[in-house]
Amino acid sequence: MFALLFLCCAFNAVAQNLGAFPTTLDFKLAAGQGESQAVTVSNGSPRKVQFRLYLNDWIRDSLGGHIYYRADTLSRSCAKWVSLSTTFIELEPGQSKQVTVKLQMPEDPNATKEMKWAMLFIETVEEANASASKTTAASVRNLLRIGVHIYQTPPNVTKKEIRAYDLVPAKDAANTYNLICQNTGDIMLECKAHLELSAIADGNKTKLDQIEFPMFPQQRRLVTFELPKNLAKGKYSALAVLDGGEDISLEAVESEIEVK
Repeated sequence: MFALLFLCCAFNAVAQNLGAFPTTLDFKLAAGQGESQAVTVSNGSPRKVQFRLYLNDWIRDSLGGHIYYRADTLSRSCAKWVSLSTTFIELEPGQSKQVTVKLQMPEDPNATKEMKWAMLFIETVEEANASASKTTAASVRNLLRIGVHIYQTPPNVTKKEIRAYDLVPAKDAANTYNLICQNTGDIMLECKAHLELSAIADGNKTKLDQIEFPMFPQQRRLVTFELPKNLAKGKYSALAVLDGGEDISLEAVESEIEVK
């Protein structure tokens, strides 16, 4: 389905009708290979909308937040090999257009030794008349943006591996624990983690809801578990389980915790 954007205030109705599909482009290219994929940008709003398109580098931090950088800044960037069929689109109400995203890998085998990625931003701009003394100038104000993830995983890069290191109390919140884990493999993984508690006093068991999250290769991650408010006070054996998906063994760490 289309990725819809939401914005408070007066522009909310328009934002809900702007979209891009797909929001993830997966490439699996060897050295020297190229491939083009299409992204459809749509305007379901009642007004004409203009978009500018550009690339950024990005990473996920230890809590899963996105940090953005200028294109072709990071060692894992594939931005320099990406070309766009256009960097500007204007859509009338109800109109859609396709943008071609081409990834062309160089012949250099070093370029395909590891997974690389980038982000394509499709950002709305609005022209507004701004009066300055006796002249009128067009000013551009950024409004919204959609991020399209671009992933390049060479066919020779296949190692899947995860590690769960420790379960530790969160420093800034009571009855909250962080599972410290890492993707020690070479490709991005869609991971799941959950926490199982067993009361030492009576053996009563509690299982917290599963948390799903992606991890880039070599990324370290903190997965935060907040204990239920109604959990009885006392000591518990806590088992944190990390699942990296198919073909990967489960990882787990066990710790004794106390609810006060």
